[in-house]
Amino acid sequence: MSSLAQHFTRLPQDLRACLAFLSRLPIRAKPEPSEERPLSVSAACLPLAGMLIALTPAVVLSLIISFGGSTVLAAAVALGSMALITGGLHEDGLGDTADGFGGGKTREQRLEIMHDSRIGTYALLALLFTVIIKVVALGEISQSVGVGAFSIICVAALSRALAYTHWTSLPPARTDGVASWAGWPKTKDLGFAVLLSVPAILILIVMFPFTGILAIILATLGVFTFSGMARRLIGGHTGDTIGASEQIAATILFATLALGA
Repeated sequence: MSSLAQHFTRLPQDLRACLAFLSRLPIRAKPEPSEERPLSVSAACLPLAGMLIALTPAVVLSLIISFGGSTVLAAAVALGSMALITGGLHEDGLGDTADGFGGGKTREQRLEIMHDSRIGTYALLALLFTVIIKVVALGEISQSVGVGAFSIICVAALSRALAYTHWTSLPPARTDGVASWAGWPKTKDLGFAVLLSVPAILILIVMFPFTGILAIILATLGVFTFSGMARRLIGGHTGDTIGASEQIAATILFATLALGA
């Protein structure tokens, strides 16, 4: 059986594993991720999991605007509901990464700071600015309700596909932690993640003929630049940098799409 066929055969199981890990939804992976079957084996389904997770925020956005709420309010509540569903998993990674990269002098210091759950100035600033940019940008995009709702879903898929790219392109930076437990995805599986992202790519290009393409290019460059920084500063990826790459991609996507709204 080809690799692609195997992915489609395992799709329900892999999707369940991704949703169980990425969200607070009452879903339990079967079987639980383990050394024999780490999360990395299922992780190519991240874009599809992102789409499903974003359905509720998309509905929330549409309802608030339909009942007369402002687009900025709708964007804030929709993105807030996204954070509730994911448990702030990606935001936590961004904050820890910002503190580690900004405050550490050596590789060991950076990893130690990232492992610390306390929030510092760099984390606060990174979270503050990314939240503001995403809320304002999504509010601008949502002048058309349907475009705003579909943008949430598409960005959720593409940002997780780019986070998966970051994950596959770098070795683990440490021998413990979430990334070590989850395993290291194989580069050959990246094609399946890209395939699952094709609907989101096409929808964005249809809605935003020029800025949709530009947004995808800039988000990809942003994540690749960040991956190079992670390689240089800590020698690889961690669970925190995977989450940070998702937030970087989502922020760039929303901000660029807003230019064409």
